[in-house]
Amino acid sequence: MALDQKTDGVWKSGKGKGRKTPKGRQVNEQAIDDIKVLLGNRERRADLLIEYLHLIQDKFKHLSSQHLAALAEELRLSQTEVYEVASFYAHFDIVKEGEEIPPSLTIRVCDSLSCELAGAQDLLLKLGEKYNSGRDVRVVRAPCMGRCDTAPTLEIGHNHIDNANEEKYLKRYRRTMSMQKFLIIKNLKTILHVGDI
Repeated sequence: MALDQKTDGVWKSGKGKGRKTPKGRQVNEQAIDDIKVLLGNRERRADLLIEYLHLIQDKFKHLSSQHLAALAEELRLSQTEVYEVASFYAHFDIVKEGEEIPPSLTIRVCDSLSCELAGAQDLLLKLGEKYNSGRDVRVVRAPCMGRCDTAPTLEIGHNHIDNANEEKYLKRYRRTMSMQKFLIIKNLKTILHVGDI
């Protein structure tokens, strides 16, 4: 078949109808728009990948497969490269198609040897029993946080609690929730003041 002849498919390398789209995950236009707005006028450099993953995680509270694909396209990287970096770090929450979005607050309990010896397993069980049944909080194991001298360690959002126990956790949790409520109220007041509603 000559190259100038019309074919049914766009991607064609042999006999058959060909494909309308390339193989692999297709990038969603909404996800591309989200990423472009989020990155703004920042440089599109591969060495800033982790910083951009943090921006997405902080904004959406998770990394959707669509946002990862859009980021890959925006940075001109393969989707595999972006996924490998995101999946390497325990503090990124990757959500695939059809999976439920994690709660807005995640408690990560270090499961390194030092933390295990200092009671991390008991802490994980107690917190898990208390909070994993709700939709607001989830409790998960996390790899070493590099704070072996203050074991056991847990992390709430981006805040670490050293020599962690249930009492210290509750104090920090209350502060974290108060701050979140404060920010929500502040944002609502700003919106109402400006009159955007």
